[in-house]
Amino acid sequence: MTDKSDREIINEVLNGNRDLFCFLVRKYERPIFNYIFRMVRSKSDSEDLAQDTFVKAFSALNKYDDSYEFSTWVYRIALNVCRDFFRKKKMFFFSLSAPVGDEDESELEDFIPQNSFHDPDDVVLNQELRVSLEKAIGGLPIKFREVIVLRHLEGLSYDEISSVTGLPVGTVKTYLHRARKKLQDELNDYLE
Repeated sequence: MTDKSDREIINEVLNGNRDLFCFLVRKYERPIFNYIFRMVRSKSDSEDLAQDTFVKAFSALNKYDDSYEFSTWVYRIALNVCRDFFRKKKMFFFSLSAPVGDEDESELEDFIPQNSFHDPDDVVLNQELRVSLEKAIGGLPIKFREVIVLRHLEGLSYDEISSVTGLPVGTVKTYLHRARKKLQDELNDYLE
């Protein structure tokens, strides 16, 4: 790899050393692919959409605003590529216009008790819960799935999610709260 920062690589690419863009692709291809896969749930579509993401990033690199992290910018491109994919597939976005309330922080890890790995019966139940949780996340409305995946599976902060999605931080928190509530309702049998 290279010891250069993302911004240094971008400056060199913009100054004619286009081959250096491959370092950015190598650095972000796995997280971007994983994010897209968690959104579209198809390996072949995810591979195509990840490639589209990097092609679009390369094509628009001269428009990159370096006041943002490159990672946030490329996640934003991936999000838009996913939205275009869903639009073409006639999957419509779910819009909410409710006021932003207080956020009760509830991590997805709270669904799976940490001491459940000691008893073999709990291990089996835990595996079933993980499968059910993945299925429940896949069944969330797109807007909810976006923020759940970005927060809990990609580890982005509220501010980063806001930058990626273009949503205000309060709306991000509201979507997360509602998504978690839907997941809790869906997984109620496991959580009792």
